[in-house]
Amino acid sequence: MTRSFPRAALVVTTATALVVNLSACQAPDHAPTPRGATTSPDAAGAVYVTGAKAGDDPCARVVSAIGYLGLSLLPAGQEEAQHWDGDVRGRFGYLRGTMAMYGPRLPAPAAPAVAAVDGLAGTLSLARTADSRRPRLLREYRTASAAVLTACGRPSPG
Repeated sequence: MTRSFPRAALVVTTATALVVNLSACQAPDHAPTPRGATTSPDAAGAVYVTGAKAGDDPCARVVSAIGYLGLSLLPAGQEEAQHWDGDVRGRFGYLRGTMAMYGPRLPAPAAPAVAAVDGLAGTLSLARTADSRRPRLLREYRTASAAVLTACGRPSPG
């Protein structure tokens, strides 16, 4: 019985820390940061969060997912040197899920670009996609995602 108390205390402490940290991540990016929480803005000042909710601003969520993916991509013009590890493919998968949830609620002019980003992200997230196709698909993705950002009133990267 004495061994189970420290284990139970560890589980409760870990669960409490997890709930507190996840709650801090769910604050929308336009709301004040919860007291005691920290944020990690990128060089442009954007804050990327997870914990999406159906009522979230669709542009904010899609722009965040595009930015999150962009953190793993080499700059434009270096598509041939891009590494296609599980992290990069996973971020394309995350973007695809975000587009499925929020894409239909983006401004109407974004519809063709949303469809393009969804299809490209689906293909680029697959491990079986031939490496020889990836640079061209990545360039197409950059063009389509820039159109989505523009429809949401955000500047395109680069």
